[in-house]
Amino acid sequence: MATILPNRAQISYSDNGLTATALSNQTNTSLIDQYTMETTKTAVTPAIVPGSAGTYIVRIDNTGSGALYNPSVVDDLGDAVSGAQPLIYVGDSAKFYLNGDPITGTGTPGGTNVTFSATTVLQPGDNLIIVYAATLDPSQSEAVTNTITATANGGSASGAAVTATAEATITPQPYANVAILKAAGQDTVVSGDSLTYTFTLLNTGTGPANSVVLTDALPSEFSVTSITYDTGSGPVTAAQDDYEVAEPTNTLTFPKDGSAVTLNVPAASDNGPGTVTIEVTGTIS
Repeated sequence: MATILPNRAQISYSDNGLTATALSNQTNTSLIDQYTMETTKTAVTPAIVPGSAGTYIVRIDNTGSGALYNPSVVDDLGDAVSGAQPLIYVGDSAKFYLNGDPITGTGTPGGTNVTFSATTVLQPGDNLIIVYAATLDPSQSEAVTNTITATANGGSASGAAVTATAEATITPQPYANVAILKAAGQDTVVSGDSLTYTFTLLNTGTGPANSVVLTDALPSEFSVTSITYDTGSGPVTAAQDDYEVAEPTNTLTFPKDGSAVTLNVPAASDNGPGTVTIEVTGTIS
């Protein structure tokens, strides 16, 4: 970091036997430290779905007047914050750039962190950028702040260490994860029987699944007579205008385009998955 050198001059003079003084304006000169650097860290996507990878950009600037050797960066992958390892480095994802030009570097996982290093020398004014990915643990539900510590040797490969730190935060983004189970009301039927198919939608995600549409290519012998659905407030019978059956495949769509019905499967809670049930009843020809 530069040191400011302020300077102001003064004059004195005689005016009719009296002594007077005057001050000049102040000048400020920056004294640049010989070995110093600044670093920043940016999460490209501040909110990601747990289990997916986020991209980070780390930048090191040589702000001193001397060269910096052996630049390296250690990312704690959030361990210092959570007491666990909420982030996992994506192997071989690191890319290195010196003043915008690609160079060779390595990313080496170790314990609950990862170390990035490049065999380059940062001259005054140079910058080193490292781009890499880390996966958010699928069970992570709280924001994760991970810290990087950048280190280099001032003046030579064995010079005194110069360090700088930076951090970035990512937040788990709510997501839906819906499974569908289908059950037939009975194993055997004869012509003229009534048969009900029950569909259970289970959302194990942290966010709701909105505007769900069910499609099913039903057996050609099955004719839909009624549909009921339950989103958690009790069963509701759908109007015929809320669904359609397309020929010649006998494919059911519920709710159909333009229907007043909207199916939303709530997020999972401490009580279990969010659940919606749909019952499609028909007759067998």
